[in-house]
Amino acid sequence: MSRLAQPAESAAARLRSLRASLGISQEQLARRLGVSFATVNRWESGRTRLSARAVGAIGELEAELALTGGQSAAGPGRPAAAPRGLLPLAQTSFVGRERELSELARVVADARLVSLIGPGGAGKSRLAAEVISRSMPGADVVFMPLESVRLPHSLAPALASRLGVHDQPGVSLSESLQAALAGAPRLLVLDGAESLRDEAAALARELLASVPALRIIVTSRVLLGVPGEVCWTVPPLACPSVAADAAGIASSDAVQLFIARARDRLPGFQATDVAPHAIAELCRRLDGLPLAIELIASWVGTLSIREILQQRAVLLESEPAVTGQPGARRLADVLRVSYDLLDPAAQRMLAMLSCFAGRFGLADAGAVLGAGTAATAATLRALVDSSWLVVSRGTEQNLFSMLETIRTFAAARLEESGEGPAARHRHARHVAELAVASEDGLTGPDATSWAGRMEIAEPDLQIALQWAAASGDVELGLDAAGGLWRWWLMSGRLAQGRAWLARFLADAGPREDERTGRALCAAAVLAAENGDYREAIRHADRAESIFTGLGLRERTAFAATVLASAHRYLGDTSAARHYFGVAMDLRTALGDRRGVSVAINNMALLDLDEGNLDQARQLFEQSLEIKRELGEQRSIAIGLANLADVLIRLGQWDAADRVLAEGAGLATGIPQIVGTIRCNQGNLAAHREDWTAAAEHFQAAIGASQAGGHPHDAVEAMVGLARVLYRTGQPAAGRAQLESARTLATELSSPQRVAEVETALAELAAQPLAAGQGATPAGPAAGPGLTPRQAEVLGLLAAGLSNKEIAARLVLSPATVERHLATIYRNAGLSGRVEATRFAIEHGLARPML
Repeated sequence: MSRLAQPAESAAARLRSLRASLGISQEQLARRLGVSFATVNRWESGRTRLSARAVGAIGELEAELALTGGQSAAGPGRPAAAPRGLLPLAQTSFVGRERELSELARVVADARLVSLIGPGGAGKSRLAAEVISRSMPGADVVFMPLESVRLPHSLAPALASRLGVHDQPGVSLSESLQAALAGAPRLLVLDGAESLRDEAAALARELLASVPALRIIVTSRVLLGVPGEVCWTVPPLACPSVAADAAGIASSDAVQLFIARARDRLPGFQATDVAPHAIAELCRRLDGLPLAIELIASWVGTLSIREILQQRAVLLESEPAVTGQPGARRLADVLRVSYDLLDPAAQRMLAMLSCFAGRFGLADAGAVLGAGTAATAATLRALVDSSWLVVSRGTEQNLFSMLETIRTFAAARLEESGEGPAARHRHARHVAELAVASEDGLTGPDATSWAGRMEIAEPDLQIALQWAAASGDVELGLDAAGGLWRWWLMSGRLAQGRAWLARFLADAGPREDERTGRALCAAAVLAAENGDYREAIRHADRAESIFTGLGLRERTAFAATVLASAHRYLGDTSAARHYFGVAMDLRTALGDRRGVSVAINNMALLDLDEGNLDQARQLFEQSLEIKRELGEQRSIAIGLANLADVLIRLGQWDAADRVLAEGAGLATGIPQIVGTIRCNQGNLAAHREDWTAAAEHFQAAIGASQAGGHPHDAVEAMVGLARVLYRTGQPAAGRAQLESARTLATELSSPQRVAEVETALAELAAQPLAAGQGATPAGPAAGPGLTPRQAEVLGLLAAGLSNKEIAARLVLSPATVERHLATIYRNAGLSGRVEATRFAIEHGLARPML
């Protein structure tokens, strides 16, 4: 027969027995249960049946009595000695947290009231018990679990029962508690105080004021707010970083806890049975939350680690922590208790904030909630105080975030509310507005702070793009993706950006509005920088047509610039000069000084390609002057990198060194510019024959260019590294580097880059090796020690052509011609053009001009 179905007389006998075991009066029991004395009297006499609520409360008292051994040491009418050693009996081993234990022991030793704060499942109770048993052995501990004290105004009576305190005539319950706790130093632990925050705060305040030797430790999800309270936030378990090696993974607290609980489930389980990085990733995804790790570890032996990782959200809902263990339950149950303590406004905000995948600020939260700053701030504080949100403190603003396990729970509440679609749309629109603003923000004087802001927003950018794609909101997708091109370019996420732009442009179809044109331009920029020049021209040409038709001159100039850059990379100097000229004219007419500085820089690049070094230098310096006035760090860094290239070719190495040092200081965190500067530094070091430094710079340039998705820049650095390898006695490695560069240049369909690689291959084949290096094939020659291409260059030089004219005749860049001549002079021992002409005539290489 169930307890609820028991006859009244049986329930009365049970109640009398419980009261006798506790040694308390009917009045005390009434206070414990939150009912009147008359009600208890009627229950015990059998005149009234117990309510379901009362039956549950009595069951909790019986469980509490069983925990204390079912005895009261006090005689009638006098206080009992407080039960000692009533810390919860650990069912499993304690793992890790050595640093936290050491720090918390110092805090507990110095403060009378310490509150351990953290979300459900953070391990607050277990940590408190462990620090007490380790640092306070033999302490007179009174452990008071508050979870079972659910009736109003029943905390003090429950503590009195715990202490064995009985009613005394003329003595209040408060005085009896104070007397019971006085005397020897005692430690009171109030475990799980969030459900009775106000009562726990009042009790702690009263006892601390009246019992000088008393110390109190509280575990809670919220602060009590009592004067003198020391808040100690229980952190998640330390998880291994993504870059951690096997030893680092094995030593982390989170992984050690997982392995310990997996062994409890599956004796003989070893960490070596699975890939360590899979366990590390699982612990990171669980936020290092002890309860979540213990719950998930119970699935070892049933599912593989990869399956557990993939299904973790479902599994956390499916299995209690340890089957059959008293009090065990699902993580969702633990979170639900805390969630139910929030007021409706806080519950609604928590659910809506689950839209954020990363950290967010006060304004971000307000945008998703559609609420004012004051209301948003007040509710945010409530969520922080109740351990739902993690705070990252900064000088300018604080940022908030959720642990993934909490975010999953909150997201489920959002879907239950029916407000999910509207909240997610507000989130996506807010993030799209940030993306659009970043196009200009990342080039202005606040570019550095904007870069930090975008890095923080990166997870939410992806969420917004995914939402736009899934919901079919093409306009939002075009706005976000079209605005993000500069961020994708700066952060090296070219492939990611191109994929999103291709998706939304395909969905947009043939429409020809400004939004589509901006996305086309963005796709063109990323394609050009990614080496897909034909695709860049296709997108930019369509964008220019749209903008011209709409009369948007600034946007037309941008599209023309992208077109010119793509044609330049393909070696079509004539087309590049035309479109750069179009952009220059439009920028000038608009009075756009920043745009003019960019246009001047781009015209200088063409002069640099054609060997007009003095003209290129003048233009770069003119462009830099404007850029410095505007104070745009990234733009200045680009100008410095380009100017250094000219200075190196002019032999002004010290000046180039200074320029590159300044540029390197401005380029931090921008892979494309870092790659360009390091490549120039490699060229400078090679001119000075500092081969070790040159190799280091070229390798760094290759890494930065590849990480940023700029293959045409990587080719140049690979050629430079190959030359260094050859000069340092590593011809085989140098040739291998050039073969890789040739493959990449061929894939890019870039005549300039292919010519540079072919030139370097010919030079390495013709150059004599240093002593002790062995022989290397010279390759086909057309003169003493010359390759066919070198013979052509020398023949045209002897015919009176300038470097620029030789480059045009052989479809090479002037820089490539310069490299050929430098190699010829060095190998043949020639001092300049006069000796080279004489050498060509003597060996029959001079070519008549037609």
